[in-house]
Amino acid sequence: MKKILLIIMREYRSRVFTPLFLLTTLLAPLGFILLMLVVLWLSVSGHREWIVAVVDEAGLFEESVLPDSKDKTVYFTYPRLSFDSLYSALTDQKNKSTDFDAILRIPSGFDVMYPNRAPIQFFSDDKPGLYLKQYLSETVSDFIIKKKLKNLQIDYNLIGLDETVTINYHTGIEKEEQGSSEVAVVLGYLMGFIIYISLFVYGTKTLQGVREEKNSRVSEVLMGCVRPFELMAGKIIGIAMVGLTQLVMWIAIISVGTFILTLVFGITFGESSLSVNASSQQDAFNNDEIQMAFNQLSKLNFPIIISVFIFFFIGGYLLYGALFAAIGAAINDESDMQSLILPVSTPIIISVLLLMNVLGEPEGSIAFWASLIPLTSPVIMPSLIPFGPSLWHILLSAFLLVGGFLGATWVAAKIYRTGILMYGKKISLREIVRWVFRAG
Repeated sequence: MKKILLIIMREYRSRVFTPLFLLTTLLAPLGFILLMLVVLWLSVSGHREWIVAVVDEAGLFEESVLPDSKDKTVYFTYPRLSFDSLYSALTDQKNKSTDFDAILRIPSGFDVMYPNRAPIQFFSDDKPGLYLKQYLSETVSDFIIKKKLKNLQIDYNLIGLDETVTINYHTGIEKEEQGSSEVAVVLGYLMGFIIYISLFVYGTKTLQGVREEKNSRVSEVLMGCVRPFELMAGKIIGIAMVGLTQLVMWIAIISVGTFILTLVFGITFGESSLSVNASSQQDAFNNDEIQMAFNQLSKLNFPIIISVFIFFFIGGYLLYGALFAAIGAAINDESDMQSLILPVSTPIIISVLLLMNVLGEPEGSIAFWASLIPLTSPVIMPSLIPFGPSLWHILLSAFLLVGGFLGATWVAAKIYRTGILMYGKKISLREIVRWVFRAG
């Protein structure tokens, strides 16, 4: 045990106390915070401004006009000119001094009762984006519905077509609060994706560390002092501690950065209050939705969520770290690595592919079985925690993960013991399987 501790400390110190580790530890959360700022900025100024000239050949706008967009990016004008003259001005390559960017033409044969017989046309030199297309479709459709109801002598305001229907969802005997599922999906996906990335990053570091020691013949020297299993276990646990240290530092930096952002943007949140001080921010964000999200986050049991996340983070790494260490001990060149790493990395890729299906149906059979299988549970189980799975489900998944780790360690130790001292021979998957089942 003492030898394993020495190897763990050697691996930990050689990786943590380096400028590269400190740099990546600081840059990753700062990049995350910067991404949040970019998203906030894009939500305010991400859309191009369009001025659309409306040519009303059907005479629909005698009493009302199309509304400009609330974010001030789509404006409508109604020039008293023919379509031909406007189209010539729009397409004239020599004269680009027009005060509009596109033409929305309502042909003379257009009928609000049968709007698709003579479709409305849109003309522009630039290709319209999805935002503009969606706004035009919704705005024109709403206008046509109002016209149609007026022709049928039906009061639009009494019908309330623009009224959103609220559905109260009840899970078990309790009423589900609005927005709780959405918050659980976002948080679950974030945790699952972090573990997915971590398994690849730290698993690859384990593989590279073992391979470097094998190629430099350092392992031969170490083998004179320690057993192969002790060397492999020390390296795996040491790198796991590096990853846990980096994760804790990331959580601390992101938490502080998020708190500072909430102060900068004037967000205060509690059980029933949230305010955004600047009027420009009130136009950019939906305060009710932000309040709902923070209220739901404040009601989550974060001690349990963080505890389960850390457990499956460590357990998942130990399982895959052992397998990646075995690959690092077995390979001799790049071609071997490419062929042998695929069987180990495939379950990790499958886990992240299943993630959206699992979050869409957290009570489904795919979510249940994927959260129990040790090769996929490190990604899937933490993503289910915000949905409140039963205690026996969490404990069973944890128990199976521990069993999977022990099994993977046994397999990896058999491969490591033979592969770490084998040089110059091309290794096949069949030969690795023979190492595993060889007696001794």
